[in-house]
Amino acid sequence: MTSAFEKRPVSFTVKGDLVRGDLYLPATREKAPVVIMAHGFGGERRFRLPAFAEHFAAHGLAVVLFDYRGFGDSAGEPRALVDASRHLEDYAAAVAFARRCPDVDGTRVGLWGTSYSGGHVLVTAARDQNIRVVVSQVPHVDGLASAMGYPPLLLPKATWLAAQDLLSAARGGEPVRMPIVAEEGVRALATPDCYDGYTSMIPAGADWVNAVPARILFTIMAYRPVTEVQKINCPVLLVASPTDTLIPFSATKRAVAKIRDCRLELIEGGHFDPYLGDCFDKVVRMECDFLCSKLGVTT
Repeated sequence: MTSAFEKRPVSFTVKGDLVRGDLYLPATREKAPVVIMAHGFGGERRFRLPAFAEHFAAHGLAVVLFDYRGFGDSAGEPRALVDASRHLEDYAAAVAFARRCPDVDGTRVGLWGTSYSGGHVLVTAARDQNIRVVVSQVPHVDGLASAMGYPPLLLPKATWLAAQDLLSAARGGEPVRMPIVAEEGVRALATPDCYDGYTSMIPAGADWVNAVPARILFTIMAYRPVTEVQKINCPVLLVASPTDTLIPFSATKRAVAKIRDCRLELIEGGHFDPYLGDCFDKVVRMECDFLCSKLGVTT
């Protein structure tokens, strides 16, 4: 096992916009395999993901951790647009960047995703048959199933905001936004544990805009990674919680059943528990061991 790593800024371009990230390089003589990472719904790479990347790098894995277009310090408009198709383009571009990066072994590429990006890594692996391994943590697998859990009392205003946002976009206007999380009122993530769970990931004093274009409440229903996962031909570790309030466990089980080589690991707690505390310690070790074993790194 290595005990040190180097972190350096990197960037690549997607449709003319600069995507920024960090490259973590383990202290090894050989070129290390590389894991591509990005955050979930509305998240930035600094929201607890460095803790995962640092652990992986300290155990011999290179990591490319990036912000989607429109998030963090990446370029792109509109800002904070949660759009699966854009995110998937960014993941594909990050994979291409890693494969040509002279500092890593670009023939051994793995994917890591969480929540919304947990779905992205499944879809990316389904479409790219040269991905070697996937870790998908509390993943979004079926937008239609998830949408059924949105609080009915919030639907009228949420639907109105989403419709206004789509109309504004069609006219070339500014986005109509809603909070990602809030303690009450209309928000994108609206189950009881979302506010405390989501905000627990935000670094103290971080300058963060808690708002996304409201159209996501319509578009998310069409994003269904479960319809593509049968095409994945690499090993998958899927970490899930039976008591997850955002991701219906029934949908998760359907996805697992369709993946040829899938190891399902259950955790106690809710959707946001893997990022902190004892659950994080357990999950990050398990994920690191899986990635190392499938990418040929001895820990």
